Amino acid sequence: MVLLNFSWTGENNTGSATFTLNKEYKFKNCWLKDIKYNIRNEVLQEAIDKSTANTGLSTISPVITSALAVKMDFLDSKDCVLYALDDGTTPPGPGTPALNDPIQITGLVPIGHAGSLDASEGFSDYSTISHSFPYHLINNRPQTWEVGKTLTFDLYYRDVQTDGVIKNWALMSGTTDAFSDICDIDITLQLE
Repeated sequence: MVLLNFSWTGENNTGSATFTLNKEYKFKNCWLKDIKYNIRNEVLQEAIDKSTANTGLSTISPVITSALAVKMDFLDSKDCVLYALDDGTTPPGPGTPALNDPIQITGLVPIGHAGSLDASEGFSDYSTISHSFPYHLINNRPQTWEVGKTLTFDLYYRDVQTDGVIKNWALMSGTTDAFSDICDIDITLQLE
């Protein structure tokens, strides 16, 4: 059994990190063993007024936080595919998805949701969110990761900035600035 740990912060990048292996690994099974993260940002939460149409709320005004996921470039459609339905916010036209059209994203694993930026809490009170899976990513398929192989992890989120609407999965990037300097993530893979 081999454990590989990957860690990066918002200071290093904007949600995508590439790591180069300095050792060869031969294995048949790969598990996503654990993810610990502290991902919170104004872009990742939105207050919804109780009067917003279709919220089903009459007395409270909640704050919703964005769902988060990690895409791993070393997975293929035999390993992991996320199936979703389009939210229909893209302007209609040839080749553009409409409401409830299927979306398939290879290698994307949902990991939880962003933390809250509750003004009553100090930053020192924010705890790291941890999920111990394990999640079987590669099952009984012989693999060789050679020295110099790169592994890329991309963070995804669901935009909640439009009041009352949770949008499609989107890549965190410099344009969203959602993975800011106060954010970090640690991922542990287990190879056997």
